[in-house]
Amino acid sequence: MAQRTASRWPDADLTSCGLPTPGTDLASLPTSRVVGAIAATKNGHCFLDWQLFQFALSMHSRVRASSTNVAATQKSILDLEAQTTLELQMSLESTEYAARVLLLDALDARDRLPRVYATMRLGLIDRDRFHRIAHETRIVFDEAIMRKIDALIAAEIVGAQHGYTCISVTKTGAMARRHVAEQDPDAVRREREGAKDGRSLGHQNLEAGMAQLFLTATAEDVRLARQMLDAVIAGRCPDDPRTKTQARSDAAIALLQRKPFTCECDSDGCTAAISDVELDARAARIVVHVLCDATTLEGGDKCGYLDGHGPISAEHVREIAARGDAVIHQHRLDDLLEPNPASASGAQERPDEAALHRRAPRSETPDERRGDGPRPEVGTGDEPAAVIAKTSLPSDPYRPNLLTDLIARFLWGTCSIPGCERAAFACDLDHVAEYDNVRPDLGGPTCVCNLLPKCRYHHLVKTNLEGFVDDLWIDSNGRYHSSVTTPMGQTVEVLAPNQWLIPRLADLRCTHQLAGQHATGTASGTVEDGPQRTRTRTAAKHARRRAERKANRARRLTEQPEPIPEPEPVSEELFSEELFSEELFSEEFDYDEPPF
Repeated sequence: MAQRTASRWPDADLTSCGLPTPGTDLASLPTSRVVGAIAATKNGHCFLDWQLFQFALSMHSRVRASSTNVAATQKSILDLEAQTTLELQMSLESTEYAARVLLLDALDARDRLPRVYATMRLGLIDRDRFHRIAHETRIVFDEAIMRKIDALIAAEIVGAQHGYTCISVTKTGAMARRHVAEQDPDAVRREREGAKDGRSLGHQNLEAGMAQLFLTATAEDVRLARQMLDAVIAGRCPDDPRTKTQARSDAAIALLQRKPFTCECDSDGCTAAISDVELDARAARIVVHVLCDATTLEGGDKCGYLDGHGPISAEHVREIAARGDAVIHQHRLDDLLEPNPASASGAQERPDEAALHRRAPRSETPDERRGDGPRPEVGTGDEPAAVIAKTSLPSDPYRPNLLTDLIARFLWGTCSIPGCERAAFACDLDHVAEYDNVRPDLGGPTCVCNLLPKCRYHHLVKTNLEGFVDDLWIDSNGRYHSSVTTPMGQTVEVLAPNQWLIPRLADLRCTHQLAGQHATGTASGTVEDGPQRTRTRTAAKHARRRAERKANRARRLTEQPEPIPEPEPVSEELFSEELFSEELFSEEFDYDEPPF
């Protein structure tokens, strides 16, 4: 006989943690209170993840203490890890794999990443982010190096070096990978050699006569292959009924089988541009971008950055540079500079970079973020001899020049909206403060201080969602920050994740900063002005379900013409509230004989 008790969480009073009292009508709460409760729930989730690790470690210690011969046990298949995993699996009612992952992460938290682990208790990262960090750092064996990596990652998470920032799971892993590559390049080299040996191609059978094909290759080759498929399907006419995902699948099969990719619109006036000549023209424009320091190509250990993938080791950068299809361009930040007329030294002396003035920290009030209040005052440091000014094309001041475009994209790496992982070179480059085509001097400038990559969807959000505010500023240390404020008043800040790629950028300033200009953007249109659906999301969902049921019925009638008897009506007792009362959990019962 086993006894199960009902959860006490629904009745727990968590008001001291920022949650409303149990039974509160959420509709009666102000929006700010709901926003705060969501944040408090997130913090509580992180704390409970931290606590779960504590319990897992405690269980491991108890299993170890109960062992009569630890040394002998460790040679057994049923070692301490296996025994602890069994206990955790039963407690969590989970799979063996999930319990083992929990234990391994907890042991890493105690033995390898104690400082990063401490940030979980503060609500800064959750278990998913910690697992990503633990996974990226398991190739490091040197204890001194591991302690340094732990300290660097923890400092970046809490913002001790650069200020508060929001960081996604993907960017958390990229950050850890970068620190490992910089602090222990030998470990990355060994891992990469093993990883390249793991190149493979496989398949898996699925239901309904389908199968899945998957391959493992270098990040740059996969990026090239994906862009090639996009180039193939870009020639479809607008009436092709397939989604992009379906079209990519068909294009991949067509290329592998050396068959032509065709449009499926069945229209006599098809406008598809999928001839070999047209495809070759699109394929010629495929580029995979990598940025690195010049010293990396000369044998240095500084990481590079592969667009759409993230930080890569110096050795990986040199492998890509050695490819026969690689084209290397050298760029210098000095190409953006011009003499500053306001400087007493003019262009004769290099500016005192450490003393360059920066904008003061941004105000915290949402009204000021919307531009309705005063902006922070600009400092009055020494004038630099040169400033960033050559940022747009001479023939079209709306368009950034090549170097400005590269900096703006690599600086952020992805779409600048928190949580969006669309690669920067697949995004639009958006003027945060809208550019004025009639009076450019009155609008937002084409400069790194006013350009953010945004995927097409989030560019649409920024343009047409009333109340959405986009902001970009530079702090007193020269670090680039962006933030978004939603119509409900939530503000999330993001620190440019890749400024380590261009460290000198923090020591330079542009003419717009000197003039006290700021980059704040608000919606210029409305939801009604943006693209419209042909039908509502709910109508589309119901139509898809009806079509699926119709197809299933037609197939069933074909396979089994005889009518199937209607199912018996469900008893009303199944929905009785008494069936789910807490009394069920207060009584002992045998799980082999369910009480219902």
